[in-house]
Amino acid sequence: MAQNEYYPEDVLVGKVQSGEYGWLDYVNHFSADWQEEYARYCEEKGLAVGNESAAEFVRFKDEQLEAAMESGDA
Repeated sequence: MAQNEYYPEDVLVGKVQSGEYGWLDYVNHFSADWQEEYARYCEEKGLAVGNESAAEFVRFKDEQLEAAMESGDA
């Protein structure tokens, strides 16, 4: 994977909301771990890498976080 600069979530959200970044940029600038997880996610689900699948991945990660918070694991 390419070396990317990583940003805090609030910065990334602002870049997406302003139209500067799409969801694929969001994933690629969130963390190296997310880049790897996203690549596996696309491979396992047979998805093409792009903004649509990246948005789906971000929703998936949000759901994981919510579930972890509900169970006291986050």
